[in-house]
Amino acid sequence: MFRPVLLAALCLAALPALAQDYDPLEGLYFGHGEGELTLELTHIEDDRYAISIDTLVPMENDLPGCGGGVEGEVLLTKKGGNFFVENEFYVPDSPSPTNQRLCEIGLTFDGKGNLELEERSGCLNYHGAACGFSGTLVHEAAGI
Repeated sequence: MFRPVLLAALCLAALPALAQDYDPLEGLYFGHGEGELTLELTHIEDDRYAISIDTLVPMENDLPGCGGGVEGEVLLTKKGGNFFVENEFYVPDSPSPTNQRLCEIGLTFDGKGNLELEERSGCLNYHGAACGFSGTLVHEAAGI
């Protein structure tokens, strides 16, 4: 009597995890803009994600390279969202055009594993002048 129950329990335990745990937005994205772009999304709960974005333009022919990154949390839908980071070097009432309170980056998903990043304003403090966070990226699992 216990053998069939034990066999059934072992068979169920060997089944793969259910697909309901899969989040199509979560994971690594790679692509190009002014340089190489990498983005990682980790689902926290509901529509909240941890986000990390890196940009890199390697040094070439004695020309200086560029790099930078930013991370935080973002609210996303299947279509995308806006990522905001408070600039730690912001000075209220400063007339400098680069002195902006927030770094803003728009994210747009196409539903096929592609992600469009658009650096909208205030992010120069997070990367050099020769690179940025705008570009087209592809999810690591796209096309599988």
